Amino acid sequence: MSKLRDFVLKLLVAAIVLIGHYLADENKQPNSPLSTSLRQQVVAAETSLQSEGVEFSRQRSALHILPKDVRLPSYQVNDMLRGVDGKHNPVVYYYHDNLQRMVYSMSASDIDDTHHLVNNFLEGYKPFDVDNVALPLYVLAQRKSYLLDEKQYFGKADVWQSSRQAYYYPRGDCEDHAILLADWLIAMGEDARVALGDVDGQGHAWVVLFKDGKEYLLEATQKRGLSRNKPYPLASLHPNYHPEFMFNRQFFWANSGSKYTTRYSGNHWEQRSRVQAL
Repeated sequence: MSKLRDFVLKLLVAAIVLIGHYLADENKQPNSPLSTSLRQQVVAAETSLQSEGVEFSRQRSALHILPKDVRLPSYQVNDMLRGVDGKHNPVVYYYHDNLQRMVYSMSASDIDDTHHLVNNFLEGYKPFDVDNVALPLYVLAQRKSYLLDEKQYFGKADVWQSSRQAYYYPRGDCEDHAILLADWLIAMGEDARVALGDVDGQGHAWVVLFKDGKEYLLEATQKRGLSRNKPYPLASLHPNYHPEFMFNRQFFWANSGSKYTTRYSGNHWEQRSRVQAL
């Protein structure tokens, strides 16, 4: 009995030591908790949203199809969107003429099953001022957890949060993270866009930042390996990201070349439409 007791005690001690090492390793992760001042700003922004509300109403927008010089007035855009309300997948819109069939825009469903142009999910929201382009992703990693839409929205395949909602709600998937991150960076005066495509064959959304003549790829769902002072990686280092479309608050771009490109500018990226908010 005594030998068995000693053996059990040794196992318990070994388990405690292993747990201690694990916790120590966890504490060494570069994602340290938010500083007190930063945490106060995060909470203040959430409190402000609680008082303002985060309901996302249909915006009145006209749409200019750029290559064809065709303008769709707001009532026509709204009719177009109402025709796909209730669909839980993004909808791609094509312009047809005798010569070609061309993608010019996309819409997606919000939490209330209402479709909006993808540009309008970027509401012009900035939680608070920061002076470092690395901070929005750092805050996002600490604040928001990743959860597939079908698990959060009772089996619905693809539901998008606006930038305000993406900050307010604690869970979301890739496009929710990307929309908040891109809109925050745009509010800082940066040229940031949401990219849509696939990563190793799986549909995905991420952010591209154009700064000082370089293109950076921001994985908005990244939760580890971040710090306030760590530079963003160059887009050219991520060949497994295959972009098909990009958008910001105003413009929608389509990749007319190979999806295996690591360049997010050039002749293969064509501006297809411009949103005019009314």
